[in-house]
Amino acid sequence: MYRTKLNIVELEQGDFHTLVNGRVAGRVVRMVLDTGASRSCMDMSYVAEMLPQLHTAVHEGVTAGIGGDGFEVRTADIPDFRLGHFRLDTYETMALLDFSYINLAYQRLQRKPVQVILGNDFLVQHKAVIDYANKILLFEK
Repeated sequence: MYRTKLNIVELEQGDFHTLVNGRVAGRVVRMVLDTGASRSCMDMSYVAEMLPQLHTAVHEGVTAGIGGDGFEVRTADIPDFRLGHFRLDTYETMALLDFSYINLAYQRLQRKPVQVILGNDFLVQHKAVIDYANKILLFEK
């Protein structure tokens, strides 16, 4: 069983985000833990800047989210994905999205930007348990 510390931040009164820190290709990334996201995704501009060598492909499936539908989604195999002591050599076909609207909101609230949304694909596959009382995410390989 793996565990990593959760950071629960109040963005505005009564509005919370649950964050975890991880690493991608050796770089620290901030992740929003999102049980409402069907799929994990990464900021497209972060990938372009920090991992320009990655091959990306256009995602052909249905794209819809809280921000609407019809937006561009690409995918990529993300190298060296780490969450605490947990490691995947490759996080296969992670969705790549434009996070500018998310990070603009974070900036307005004087918060650091996020690079990854950790969604239900990861949480279900790894049998994750979110322990809010102890601020810990527990999960399996």
